[in-house]
Amino acid sequence: MKNKLIPLAALAAAFALAGCSAPAKAASSPPAKAASSPPASGQAIEHNGAIVIAEPVHNLGYLPLYAAIDQGYFTDAGLDVQTSTLGGGAHVNALLSGDVWAFIGGLESAAIANAKGADLIGIAGVVDRANVYWTAAKGVKIDPNDLAGSLKGLRIAASRHAGSPEIDTLYELKKLGLDPAKDVTIVNNDSGTELALIQSGQADIAVTSEPNISKGISGGLWSEPIMNLPKELGKFAYSDIVVSKATVAKEPHTVQAFVDALNKGMHDVLTDRSLATRIAKKEFPTMSDADIKATLDRSYNDGLWDGIAIDASAVKIDLTVARDAGLLQDSAHPATFDSIVDTEFFTNTK
Repeated sequence: MKNKLIPLAALAAAFALAGCSAPAKAASSPPAKAASSPPASGQAIEHNGAIVIAEPVHNLGYLPLYAAIDQGYFTDAGLDVQTSTLGGGAHVNALLSGDVWAFIGGLESAAIANAKGADLIGIAGVVDRANVYWTAAKGVKIDPNDLAGSLKGLRIAASRHAGSPEIDTLYELKKLGLDPAKDVTIVNNDSGTELALIQSGQADIAVTSEPNISKGISGGLWSEPIMNLPKELGKFAYSDIVVSKATVAKEPHTVQAFVDALNKGMHDVLTDRSLATRIAKKEFPTMSDADIKATLDRSYNDGLWDGIAIDASAVKIDLTVARDAGLLQDSAHPATFDSIVDTEFFTNTK
């Protein structure tokens, strides 16, 4: 595969030009104060200390998790939940090393890790569609009737190697009849840096999501997406809460309390647009009101959220995409819905 890795240092000046803050954020919210009373369920919480959820990028798709934190649902359950933004695949490594309680991300990342000897499992869904869009830099000519021909020879900023955006992009390129190794150049970068890559002329196509789509449009870097994967792929297990199976075995009441609280945050996002807007503004304070509205409009219109249950058909397409992209190699012991998802907790959620 023609592939370029963009060093972070090389992007520093471009970030300044783009007027965008770096994507990494140590925590999306201040540490919550643990409740002094037991959770409403009456079950003892086994976990002591903070429950840290590693996220690969601070992303509006994770709004249900942010809502559960903001509304105090975790605190009410006796849990001190925090998020930590760890780019470049570090969110998965942090779970494997035991530095965090869980990561939010694709189940295919768990399957890839499991194929190498890990023992990870999904306990709840957050983003129910592939939150991936392709945008073309201003000046790059795209013929909607010949997308494959338009993309030949272009540089595609596809996020980190083996991450969900790249996996989904490789799959779609092959569906278009293109050979990613010969017909395009894949530029690997940390999620969120695609704005700087486009502005600095280091990429022609950005694989991106909100809020960066709206930032790029308002900043004149690109127009509306040329590819909408939420619509192209349908229901898709894109971002889920993944823990180790050891955590499920040792802390079942903690896991259930976490999933119950997340479910409340999901309900709020699905039913209260004004609350969702307020939390989005809090999480992305540099975005204009117009960009926040455009971001949420796209997220709701494309059906990114649909409850916390993880659907078997959505997992099947996720794993199929990862295998067809060549990044999930598990033929010896293929991952299945039953091996990669624990349905107990979202099935029993309150």
